[in-house]
Amino acid sequence: MNQLVVFRRVCTCFLLLLLVLQFAVSPAFAREDIGTRDALTDRIEKYLTDLKNDENSMGMYAGIAVYDLTDKTYLYRHNAERNYIPASNMKLFTTVAALDKLGPDYQWRTDVFLQGKVNADGVLAGDLVLKGNGDPTLMPADLQQLAAAVKEAGVKRIDGDLLLDESYFDDTRLGVSWMWDDEPYGYSAQLSALSVHKNFVAIAISPGKAANTPPTMAMEPATTYVKINNQVQTVAGAETDITVERPRGKNEILLTGTIGVSAKPYEEDVSLEDPALFVGDIWKQQLLAQGIGFSPSTQIKKTSVTSGVPFRTHLSMPLGEVVVELNKQSDNFYAEMLLKTLGATEKGTGSAEAGSEAVADVMKRAGIDTGFRQVDGSGLSRFDLVTAEQIVKLLDFAQQQTYGVELEKSLPVAGVDGTLKNRMLTSDAEKNLMAKTGSMGGVNSLSGYVTAKNGHKLAFSILINGIYKSKYGRDLQDFVGTLLASYPQITAPEGYVPAREKVYPLSVLLDPLFAQPQAVGVTAGVIVKSLDKTGEAAILYEKDADALLTPASNLKLLTTATALSQLGENYIYKTELYGDVPVTKTGVQQGNLYLKGYGDPTISTENALQVQEGVTIEKIAAWIKQQGIRQVTGNLVLDESFFDKERLGLGWAWDDESYYYNPTLGALALNRGTVMVEYKPAKQAGEAVTFNLLPKTSYVTLVNESKTVEAGKENTFAILRDRGTNTIRLTGNLPLDHPGDYERVPVEEPAKYAGTVLQEAMASQGIQFAPGSQLIVQTVPPSAVKWHEFTSLPLKDIVAYLNKKSDNFYAEMLLKTIGAVKKGTGSAAAGAEVVQETVASLGGKTNFDMVDGSGLTRYNLISARHLASVLEGMAKQTSFAAFDASLPIAGVDGTLKNRLTDLAAAKTIHAKTGSMTGANSLSGYLTTQSGERLVVSIIMNGYVEDEDFFTELQDRIMSIVAAYE
Repeated sequence: MNQLVVFRRVCTCFLLLLLVLQFAVSPAFAREDIGTRDALTDRIEKYLTDLKNDENSMGMYAGIAVYDLTDKTYLYRHNAERNYIPASNMKLFTTVAALDKLGPDYQWRTDVFLQGKVNADGVLAGDLVLKGNGDPTLMPADLQQLAAAVKEAGVKRIDGDLLLDESYFDDTRLGVSWMWDDEPYGYSAQLSALSVHKNFVAIAISPGKAANTPPTMAMEPATTYVKINNQVQTVAGAETDITVERPRGKNEILLTGTIGVSAKPYEEDVSLEDPALFVGDIWKQQLLAQGIGFSPSTQIKKTSVTSGVPFRTHLSMPLGEVVVELNKQSDNFYAEMLLKTLGATEKGTGSAEAGSEAVADVMKRAGIDTGFRQVDGSGLSRFDLVTAEQIVKLLDFAQQQTYGVELEKSLPVAGVDGTLKNRMLTSDAEKNLMAKTGSMGGVNSLSGYVTAKNGHKLAFSILINGIYKSKYGRDLQDFVGTLLASYPQITAPEGYVPAREKVYPLSVLLDPLFAQPQAVGVTAGVIVKSLDKTGEAAILYEKDADALLTPASNLKLLTTATALSQLGENYIYKTELYGDVPVTKTGVQQGNLYLKGYGDPTISTENALQVQEGVTIEKIAAWIKQQGIRQVTGNLVLDESFFDKERLGLGWAWDDESYYYNPTLGALALNRGTVMVEYKPAKQAGEAVTFNLLPKTSYVTLVNESKTVEAGKENTFAILRDRGTNTIRLTGNLPLDHPGDYERVPVEEPAKYAGTVLQEAMASQGIQFAPGSQLIVQTVPPSAVKWHEFTSLPLKDIVAYLNKKSDNFYAEMLLKTIGAVKKGTGSAAAGAEVVQETVASLGGKTNFDMVDGSGLTRYNLISARHLASVLEGMAKQTSFAAFDASLPIAGVDGTLKNRLTDLAAAKTIHAKTGSMTGANSLSGYLTTQSGERLVVSIIMNGYVEDEDFFTELQDRIMSIVAAYE
């Protein structure tokens, strides 16, 4: 008998034995009240099945747990042990821990110190210090009261400075992996131990009295700390289309768009940079309003107070009242300030990390030892991961504590208040169900309490990820919530028969891999399909193949497949050089020099930053010299208009901005948007770390604050860029025994970077610009004369580098190129539109979300089936050879060079890898030992620990599939 058949039978028997044992050891409570409980189960399961059959909701995957707090039994569980991004349900962890550790009566202090004496004339001969201790509720009116107290003490003038102490918290302003494009808005406000007005200004724009008249704008609180550029226009009608922008690292707000003359006022909460200094501005205003003057030399500065007795202290409202606003209004700022307060009070460090450790201490007492990840207090980070079962355990734990009533008071009530005010109206859940909501792109959650018809109190949690249309997620929650409020008066759905789980040829071999304890919390979308068979026979294995997951770099398969299909494998990028007049023979070129980019990702300098042949800055400078040009009398004009001005992909994380994989984008860019900093220890401990900048350019400023330390000491060396600037800092300690290395660091405004380096290259060739010449970014005028065109390698070579090295910059430039060429708009959105059209033409569905070209954003949601359809469709295209050749080969090259090396069929595996925190993917082609051609797609989301295990799991799947006959 075939050994594989024997193996299958043995595995099948083993799995049956496991199932028998599982039922044998199941707790007795799980089978109580079978008739009613089955009706509840069938109603929910039928609803979930219907969702799976709808293309707008089939990608959703939910974790649901319902626990009877009266009987201490689970009524229902569905994927309750899987990890999900919880959104604002994370606030439940923060709230319970705060109530537990701090108590409902906890109040925050804000202290005023007088550092100096007040003389008979009311002059404070010293500094006035305002010290924050993390009060999230401090408002301008509170500062007014403190200012009045200063006046009452007889102070009429301050000769010293206004000092601000925010040292109770660390200086990390935003949560881990928060998205940069959320940053302008109040719900993503920066954090400081000294804060006021939740660290945002409220802007209201009202239309002018008639079309074409300027609208009016109000800002609360009024401040000079923020500069506003209001370009909004009043137009006819009642429609409003306003965009709010705040450049990274700046306190400048740009308002653009239109407001209808009959429209309601437009309101937006806008965040600001370095909030303690904002407090300082409001504090000074309040002091001035009290008639307190200042010396002309008085400055607003930061300090750290380590001793002294406060002159006056402001106390916040009690924590029990704070958590009401926190949860009913889902206030992110309150939650984050609360988490850092927990870190400061319980761990001695006011950081999110320390606060999360304090939360974890409480979770252990609640029976939640491991398996969850918390990186912020609010749930705004997509690094947070929890299970529905963990939340139900937390809700049960809270019921047993004295502060349980405080938690309940803080939760929105269905049909009554907070974020549930308009939900579940006229149902049994109205005025009954109390729960915390959570919502952001692709995520929706609802967890809390409801009283059933039999009087039993139920704790429940519904966590949903992979949402394509948000309505379906809310409807599922409202359905379950209403059902629970009616329990046990529930009837089973008529005619419903649970579908049998499909068994595929590879099920007996692959299913046990996902049953391992390490994989229980993970949602894995997997499909294995034969290219040599048709119909149902082609599907060798499926598991959650329609689940919409974060694909990481597997998204590059869509970008590159579309580029090859739509642009052609021999597409050539061009970079053009223009002048105001033709090249003259005098050596002095009158007018401007223009350099226009068309998105070539390969433009480089001739040093370690060059990774492919193609256009280099040195070649451009050499060509100009060959024309006999010695001087240009005008400006160097840089044209990047082929693309939009969005420098980063939507949803990219703010704390990745210093790293090469998070490059800045533009149609005219150089060295993949980065500079290189090579570094190594100095010759002796105590000396500064030595470094070398490539290219050697004045465009960036390096500040070396690092130090060489003795061999064996801790390596704390880091290279970071100040946000929104081109200042790069070398910090920390580098041991003497470190071999040295390099980092590529992104720079701002890529066109200006390319222009600066070109100017410097021309100068090295003896070509000068006239005094007063400038570097200008604008379009080439129609009157300009084209001098030369520089060209790239063919697209197939660019795609090969992109996929084998998984280069994010190449992928993003390619996506914008696709948009520019096919839609006339060089944006990621236009490029993604072409990708969707291409996927459809290749035989796939388009019910997925694609936001960038590289997979770096967690806004991307795609299924294993989508990826498999692209792989299958490309196998029939004339560009397949180029596409296939671009993929890493197992055990040979690219990101698969060191994987699957011991597999006989390794070289037949051509696949794209993908990896980032909590997400791992592998999709491509494989030829089995029997010669059958397969496409395989594996996407795994939701793992909290041991990333290596999931890489090994992918390799194990590939090994099994490759050996299958």
